[in-house]
Amino acid sequence: MHKFITLAAALAVGTMWSLGPACAQTTTDRPETKAESTKDTIKDKAESAKETIKEKAESAKDTIKDKAVRAKDKMKETFAHTKDKMRSKTDGRVAMADTRAAQEALKTQGFDPGPIDGHMGPRTSAAISDYQRKNDLPVTGMLDDATMAKLEVRSTRSMDVPAASPANKPDPKKQAQ
Repeated sequence: MHKFITLAAALAVGTMWSLGPACAQTTTDRPETKAESTKDTIKDKAESAKETIKEKAESAKDTIKDKAVRAKDKMKETFAHTKDKMRSKTDGRVAMADTRAAQEALKTQGFDPGPIDGHMGPRTSAAISDYQRKNDLPVTGMLDDATMAKLEVRSTRSMDVPAASPANKPDPKKQAQ
């Protein structure tokens, strides 16, 4: 019986000796590996989402910037067009002299503005549009500053600029005396 107990004890110690480390290793390594892989997966997904959000924000910023530049350019064009239109309506004789000079310049460059009469008619407007198109100017069909400069027509508008100082203007009361 003594031999039986010794044999049983040796067998128990041998079994524990061989299976013990294997059992201990699988129990401790397995949860840590799963936790670490889950943690890494979550970290990767978070970084990917962060990069995606950053790319979308940059794209939106670029889009907004492009729209702002286009709106600014359109406003500048509209302002210049309106300014030229108002100038042509308010200047009267000055506009006629400019139109006549532009008609002559257009005719010498091979564009047909119609009769050289100083009036902005449909043929003159069409000739100006053709000239603007061929010279990479904004096509307005009107005699604007850029077109006049390209045609090398000196604007008489610059002569009508009022004096810088109000003291240079004559006093109507003193002239009446």
